[in-house]
Amino acid sequence: MSIFKTASAGDVKTKQLGKEGCRVTLQVTAETNLINQSFQNAAVQVQSRAQMQGFRAGKVPLDLVKQNFAGHIKERALDLAVKAAITAALEQTKLNPVTIPALTKADFNTFDEGKPFEFELAIDVAPEFEVKDYKAIPVTKKSETATEKEVTEQLNRILEGNARLESAAEGATITDKVYAVVKYTGKRNGTDDYKLCADSELVDMAAPQTMPDLAKNILGLKKGESKDYEVKEGKDTLSFHVTVDDIKNKIIPELNDSFAKDMGFDNLDALKARVKEGLNAEAKANAERDFTAQIEDHLVKMNHFELPQTLVEEYTQHSLNNFVRNVTQMKVEDLTAEQRKSFEERIRPTVEKDLRIGYIIHAIAHKENLEATEADWQAELDKSLTANAKNKEDEKKIRAFFEERKEHILATLNERKVFDFLKKEAVVK
Repeated sequence: MSIFKTASAGDVKTKQLGKEGCRVTLQVTAETNLINQSFQNAAVQVQSRAQMQGFRAGKVPLDLVKQNFAGHIKERALDLAVKAAITAALEQTKLNPVTIPALTKADFNTFDEGKPFEFELAIDVAPEFEVKDYKAIPVTKKSETATEKEVTEQLNRILEGNARLESAAEGATITDKVYAVVKYTGKRNGTDDYKLCADSELVDMAAPQTMPDLAKNILGLKKGESKDYEVKEGKDTLSFHVTVDDIKNKIIPELNDSFAKDMGFDNLDALKARVKEGLNAEAKANAERDFTAQIEDHLVKMNHFELPQTLVEEYTQHSLNNFVRNVTQMKVEDLTAEQRKSFEERIRPTVEKDLRIGYIIHAIAHKENLEATEADWQAELDKSLTANAKNKEDEKKIRAFFEERKEHILATLNERKVFDFLKKEAVVK
């Protein structure tokens, strides 16, 4: 039986020393009875693993274990006693920590059998606040349908995406509207530099170039012509010999029934209808996200309260790890102290906002009795089965997922209920 399930009320005394923000500081005293019980349990646990010559493992007499493994027993007893005392202290004070409580003050030299042991404990708890100003939130609703201009712009992007290049007529010259196929060699301060060479490079004359002044110097040249030019790069002189292999024009398809059929549609009207349908879906999703964001911003603005800083720090580090791994392809350990600080400063405000919204949503759910129920969870499961289960194996996997993630799914449904309520109560412009 676990020691911290047997600690009675008389075995532990607690005293609240103070509270600052979400952090509560407790003075906890593990009385002599609990300490002695911890030493007894520790001795038995050490005995189960002890090995000595002449005895089978786990069969060393208890008095020899106490004599030869006193340090291990004391270390184990300390762990058992502190855990038991913390559990009892939380039960006595009715505190619900959001992270693991931390020992902030303890003199371990005073820990011994037959003596009480005193330590201080820091506990971060959820913020206590009265949620307010969550009804009649003023919201500006964006349009959920695409304009004709947006449809036209999307069709033009589709045409651009299906453009092709064709060689220009003989005698054509390079302008800022064509593509040029060139080869060039380059020298840095008179020495050949392979980094300044290319056998065949396609140059978009309308776009910025990485090779210094290349586009500017080939303007007006014809196919087959060459040119030498120099350019300064810092203290270096770069010299190039460039030859034009081809000049190409970008041919954009005509927007007509023929093009629509090439795209897999019956005619141009069908293509336009599909484009508009997609843009409308996107506009609706964007409007919904913006609607939610305005509500969240209002709730955060109108509800001020302290956050548990250990939780903020924990979530910040988790977000930092994900950000560094996914965006920079590095490891957090590879960051310099300055880089780490810079990333944390960028991430922390978002972490704090998300935490704050979570607490506010929870408070509204409690106040308005909007908790998700077992029936809501079942309805969500049924909807997922109808949409995704094509056979018995799919059904089995979906049911297993919903059972395994039940608590998380209920929390998501709970949040959805609250936002549905807030949107219904909002004052929409």
